Amino acid sequence: MRAILIDPERRTIEEIAAELPEGEGYKEIQRLIGCRDFTSGSRPLNGSLAKGFDSLYVSDDVMEDGDDSRFWFQVDADRDPPSSYPIAGRGLVVGVDREGDSCDARITLDELRARITFTQRKFRGFEIFTGDAARARGAHIVVEAKTPIIDGTEEK
Repeated sequence: MRAILIDPERRTIEEIAAELPEGEGYKEIQRLIGCRDFTSGSRPLNGSLAKGFDSLYVSDDVMEDGDDSRFWFQVDADRDPPSSYPIAGRGLVVGVDREGDSCDARITLDELRARITFTQRKFRGFEIFTGDAARARGAHIVVEAKTPIIDGTEEK
């Protein structure tokens, strides 16, 4: 099936043919994005539950204190709010039909390229917001990764 692989280290967004057999497709997703566990990394990229949509899968592996991930990407970073948080590592876009099964991704390469921002970041842990600070972010409690952008050796 038609899928799209996002590689922030190479700064590429490319169409690939992915074999995602029913019941075993998760193994190929793990291999393609290089992880043990994965999750959806953004809101649906297009479509709806009733008609199907495109989903972005990203690593859900634990980012340990010693992790030195430098290559990140984000979907719709210029929107308020963005469609995703900053994401370390590769991402895979796959279509999901109205029954919830994987299918060809519908989004075009040009449309996706226009929505992706690549950055270099350094993982610095997590920040927890409660009370007014969390409500300002639309929830009762919010956990955000501290991932300052790095430019050479300086953090921004």
